Amino acid sequence: MEKISTPITIVIPVHNSEKTLEAVLKSLSSELLGGDELIVVDDRSVDRSREIASLFEAEIIPSSGNPGAAGARNTGALAAAGEWVLFVDSDAVAPPGWRKKLQQRIDQEPSAVQATYSSLAAGKNPATFYKNFYYFYTFTRRIKSDYITGCGTFFFAVAKSIFLELKGFDDRIPGATVEDADFAARLVGSGGNILMAPDIEVFHLREYTFSELMGYEWKMMKSKVLYILRRSRDHAAPSVSMATPVEMLPVLSGSVSVWLIPVGLIAFAAGSLWGMWLAAAGFLILAVGHAGFWLASVRKAGLIGFIASLMTLPDLMLILPAALSGVMKHLTGRKY
Repeated sequence: MEKISTPITIVIPVHNSEKTLEAVLKSLSSELLGGDELIVVDDRSVDRSREIASLFEAEIIPSSGNPGAAGARNTGALAAAGEWVLFVDSDAVAPPGWRKKLQQRIDQEPSAVQATYSSLAAGKNPATFYKNFYYFYTFTRRIKSDYITGCGTFFFAVAKSIFLELKGFDDRIPGATVEDADFAARLVGSGGNILMAPDIEVFHLREYTFSELMGYEWKMMKSKVLYILRRSRDHAAPSVSMATPVEMLPVLSGSVSVWLIPVGLIAFAAGSLWGMWLAAAGFLILAVGHAGFWLASVRKAGLIGFIASLMTLPDLMLILPAALSGVMKHLTGRKY
């Protein structure tokens, strides 16, 4: 006898997403099974998002929480009839076969299931390629365990009973930053687990300019620091990434070693010969952790991949000042 599928409710938070929503809904609705449902939560959109959602017979409800992705997701989850809730971003296109693959993971009885990034990126912008391919590379090369301690709500499924028990996402967290990290820490801290689904590769439609990407990374780092400083003792270890601290060692070491390069070059220009050795040491440490990503980027996208690999340098350089900015915000009383 064929196993009966687990009913799922897809929840898509939407805020002025008319440019990407149709492709997202098309990829999801084509594979829904009996008992599944599709909910679009409108978070104060003023474009055609609601009109587009209606074309796919999605249930459209207004967000009743605080403005932002967390409040919209909570609204959808509370209205969900499915045994599992699948959160999908309004710019994330699910790959063919996603429903069957998700069911296979659910049948393993985890608390939650996490998809991964596609190696492909929208458009031909080096900044967009860097953002997508870096996440893809981290998922596929650095994360070695089947179970992870973080999550990314671009395509994240969780048992509804567990979601309600944990009281959902913290909608005091503004925008779309670390509400997923906070939830994952509470889930793991309560004894739950998050199973990776590396064969569900989600294609992201959002594109970035270089300045937009750096602004995004700056905001995320400040949010992560504020989260770590305010987190409750009933949380598990801070879940600022889906990779473990050991798996993220190239980033942690790179955020320090990258600064040795300009400091060494300045010292050398001022007449200190040791400055060149300092710069060389910084680059060597950086290369040990990132050469694999640089080579993979070039193989994947040629010149665009090469330009994108250079973005590792400014991306790593902003980590320390952004983290310091978060600490200063915390000391002045800011929590979120």
